[in-house]
Amino acid sequence: MFDKLLSTPLVTAAAASLDLVAFPCAGSGSAGLRGWREILPADWRFTIACLPGRETSYGQPFARDMARLADDIAQELRGRRAQHPDLPLVLFGHSMGGLLAQLVAHRVPADALVVAACPPPGRRDAEDDGRPLDHDELRREVAGMLQAVSPIEPGLLDELVGLTAPVLAADIELLATYRAPTTPLSCGIWALYGDGDPIEPLPWAAETTAAAECRVLSGSHFFVQESPRAVVAELRRCLTPVRGGKA
Repeated sequence: MFDKLLSTPLVTAAAASLDLVAFPCAGSGSAGLRGWREILPADWRFTIACLPGRETSYGQPFARDMARLADDIAQELRGRRAQHPDLPLVLFGHSMGGLLAQLVAHRVPADALVVAACPPPGRRDAEDDGRPLDHDELRREVAGMLQAVSPIEPGLLDELVGLTAPVLAADIELLATYRAPTTPLSCGIWALYGDGDPIEPLPWAAETTAAAECRVLSGSHFFVQESPRAVVAELRRCLTPVRGGKA
């Protein structure tokens, strides 16, 4: 079992109106979403999942099985929510993080699941999932992800790409272990897509017995990092029912 997979929220559960847990994309950690703390509603309790082998867990072995990783995150999340289990729980996942968030939602009852830049499980290309990228592909993917967060000097970018590429490679291997749940969730699922992303924008209707909506925002596959205010504004809109009508 991995230790400390969730960041420490700044808002206590007792003072919160909503519990938001975010799962970053493959190859990333909490850094790409850390700026959300300044633009989210002040009473949202915000936690970021940080997978092994990066940031505070740098040097630890990477996770090798998504189901076991979801088990560990769910156990930690249940312990954190024990004192306030009725606080509405929303799971948000970007790309591979959307699939991990879905698995966690099957283990810890959530009030909503929001997935970004992530096609429905039934429309995923199983042969493409987990396909190792060659050296140049890895560098292009990592560079795009890093530049989406903020512009980086070319010399520093090369160094950061070198450090991040092994993380992305490990996450691609982890993605190959994903198995779609055989039963649907009972919470609403909102799917967000970038208009510059080649992924076809489709709702996750087959994954829930509740509402499944689909929205397209401006940006690439990394629109979550490119336009965080637009994404947070969309979260506020779609999660209004979860918050009892509060925008």
